[in-house]
Amino acid sequence: MPTGVRRARCTVAVAALVAGCLKPNPAYDSVETDGGTVGSTTTTTTSTTSTGVVPTSSTGTTEVTGTSAVTTSTATSGVLPDMSSGTTDTTTGEPTSCWDLGIDNWDVSTLSLDPPGSSPMLTPDAKTLHWRAFLGNEWHVIRSARDDPAVAFPAGMSIWPTSSYQADRPAFVAGTQELFFDSPGGDIYVLPRDGDGWGTPTAAGGAQAFGIGHESHPNPTADGAVLLFQRDDGLPFGQFQLGFNFYQITRDPQIHATFPDVPPVKVSPSDPGFGVLACPALAPDGLRLFFGAFDSDGGGQGNPNDGRAGVWFAERDSLDGGWHTVVRSPSLRVAGFVTCPVAVSADGCQLTLQLFTIGPGPTETRLARRG
Repeated sequence: MPTGVRRARCTVAVAALVAGCLKPNPAYDSVETDGGTVGSTTTTTTSTTSTGVVPTSSTGTTEVTGTSAVTTSTATSGVLPDMSSGTTDTTTGEPTSCWDLGIDNWDVSTLSLDPPGSSPMLTPDAKTLHWRAFLGNEWHVIRSARDDPAVAFPAGMSIWPTSSYQADRPAFVAGTQELFFDSPGGDIYVLPRDGDGWGTPTAAGGAQAFGIGHESHPNPTADGAVLLFQRDDGLPFGQFQLGFNFYQITRDPQIHATFPDVPPVKVSPSDPGFGVLACPALAPDGLRLFFGAFDSDGGGQGNPNDGRAGVWFAERDSLDGGWHTVVRSPSLRVAGFVTCPVAVSADGCQLTLQLFTIGPGPTETRLARRG
């Protein structure tokens, strides 16, 4: 297989943890239809949540430990239109938060996507879900909305069909009316909303930001000022031919429609016990991060589907700071699957997950909730 084709197959869809990178095994193959990848789900779930508040603005020029680039980050303050579900704590009247409940206090259920698809991106208020589905011989971005975060998501509607971009991991920023997504070509795109329709998708940044490696998993903060993403430039590990790093880039979303043509800053968490990481799911405030990772036990050998690949968590004190408290969640890993986080609500009460197998096998979409 040509290198470019193999690389594209290595890094698209939900197999980002493995990215077609097993030395003794073929690339991960999900259910494919006319060159597309579609996941499958079966049942519905309910959960209760409310959302928190975007942090106050922070500006400054800081080099993150272990990186070679310098960034200036600017985040707006205040509560964005989609950041509060109205649920409040009965004693204080403030929005409920689940961030102090620990990373193992989860109730996990299957998340039904109708129509079936993959990579369910949750909005900060947990009321809207966007995902990718293959319908009518072309890829669509599907949107499902609910008034109450405690009820199941209804059937979704196509909001943007395209057979060329194959928009995956569609993350909508309500404040700037933008949809970020990644594409098999290896870049991250932004699609502006124009009234009731959509404009033209363009690369979300210049060649220095999205032009060297294969970038995927766009994670914008709720104000659209910071974009964290994944690049396939990490070191090989065990049976995996390549690894990944996380990067972020910043802008003033009220002035600049795209991110500047500067090198992004590497923000990969330090490794306290995992050998390869992927699938970043950044909290809307940019200060907390879920990600998927393999345990380093066994040096990356053995059966990768034995449940060793699960969800880890890290947090930082500022948008320019390094990650700390890097720990794994023993409960968010399933034997027979690789478990990747996709998106988390602003209050930390709901987390969407994509489960898949390395090599031919099933995929599942789940919702983890706490509080």
